[in-house]
Amino acid sequence: MAQRFLRPFVSTMGSRLATAALSYGLFWALSRMLGKPQLGGFSLLMNIFLMAQLLPLLGLSIPLMRRIATNSESAAVEVTNALFFAVPVSVALALFIGAWGHFSNQHELAPLFWLVGASLLPTAWTVVAEVALLGQDRLTDVARINFFEALLRTVLSVVSVRLGYGLEGVFVIFLSLRCVAALLYLRHPCLPLPRPEHWRWSLQKRNWREVPVFFSIAFVAALVSRLDVLTLSHLRGLDEVAIYAAASRLYDAAQMLPTVTALLILPTLSRQFISARAHLSVTLLMAVRLSLTFGLALALLACAFAQPVIDLLYRADMAGAAGVLRWLIFAAVIMVVDVILSSTMLAAKAQTQDLRSLAVGLFALALALATLVPRFGSIGTSAAVTFGLGVRVAVRLRWAVRELDMPSPWIHLARVAAACIAGLCTMTAMRPHGAVACASSGLLAYATVVVLSGGLGKNPLTGLRADIALLTKNGPEPERSPHAHSSS
Repeated sequence: MAQRFLRPFVSTMGSRLATAALSYGLFWALSRMLGKPQLGGFSLLMNIFLMAQLLPLLGLSIPLMRRIATNSESAAVEVTNALFFAVPVSVALALFIGAWGHFSNQHELAPLFWLVGASLLPTAWTVVAEVALLGQDRLTDVARINFFEALLRTVLSVVSVRLGYGLEGVFVIFLSLRCVAALLYLRHPCLPLPRPEHWRWSLQKRNWREVPVFFSIAFVAALVSRLDVLTLSHLRGLDEVAIYAAASRLYDAAQMLPTVTALLILPTLSRQFISARAHLSVTLLMAVRLSLTFGLALALLACAFAQPVIDLLYRADMAGAAGVLRWLIFAAVIMVVDVILSSTMLAAKAQTQDLRSLAVGLFALALALATLVPRFGSIGTSAAVTFGLGVRVAVRLRWAVRELDMPSPWIHLARVAAACIAGLCTMTAMRPHGAVACASSGLLAYATVVVLSGGLGKNPLTGLRADIALLTKNGPEPERSPHAHSSS
């Protein structure tokens, strides 16, 4: 049984990592071949597409996947009605994006906006097909097609730019490969072909009734993830977008860590919510505490080497991306905690609270962007992203304390925050001595404050072993006496 699930998991994660590497490889290659305005334009257009591709089903991916997973006989009818639902939405999105480019202040990119909009037309089918395959536990098939598309997009786009076709050639290739992916899904043996006779007015009405809550979650999540680039492009221009994108692409790669964390922790949280509710709050606190304590240590290490990494990867005129990366690496740590808490909300069927957390985080992000971007540009954008994530996590933590009786995490948060500040101050003082000295001294200061403040308890190794054992148990845990690792 374990082998049955381990092989698809490893294959899927390998494909996802390879796809992410290809995506970053394309950006890196373009950063060497294009000027900053063109690179910023590429980043802006890709962010618009990545945001829009989440919307053809208006958030109904989850209920569609659930229906196909629990009733395979309804797959043909559900797929057909989902496609009839998604096509008009995609057409509306395509027209909106094209008009946006026509009337925005990025006039030189207007034709490319239309190409991005047109890419949503085949995406209407690919989104439905991918959700249907995921409902059938065919994750590996989806990952392979995504990898195949990413590989061709990277290679052909680089060749196109080398031949002098610029961004126009890149997005023509992008549109063409979206059509190829749609054709591959049409030929998939496990996917029923959409048929007009399967259309049902009753199912269309059911879908529209489900839209408000699920669409709100999908839209707010999409907006939160892309509002930074949209705001920066409007207020500061494409040069600043290029600098921000150079760092945010590395931040996107770091998002694999929250993804893996969710895959590891969600089964335990789900099991405990059903069969061991009393232990859920303890497990959740352990997960949050470990993620923050060790995540911030890694973030300090990355912060120390941010400038050498940016200098190694990019041209000299992109050196300002190091300051952006220093902020975003801490956002990645907060994102791990956010994913854990969001997974807990899903396990507890608290979708409304999840939406409320996203909405409050979006408001905080928008306020911070409006305040920081005009003055600080790309660095202000990264600081705003970190602030918005922090507010969202605080709202989720408040929910967990109130609804799940989770022990208060605030004292531990204060401890690791103080330790992180001590590490950053030490690194700043040691900056003239190089990155290695910054990293070693900053980590030493951080660890010292964590230990002296009691962040790891009286017996850190014993507490750590108990925490890890708690997080990796497969079933309900027996009662255990509190170990030396105190939450207060």
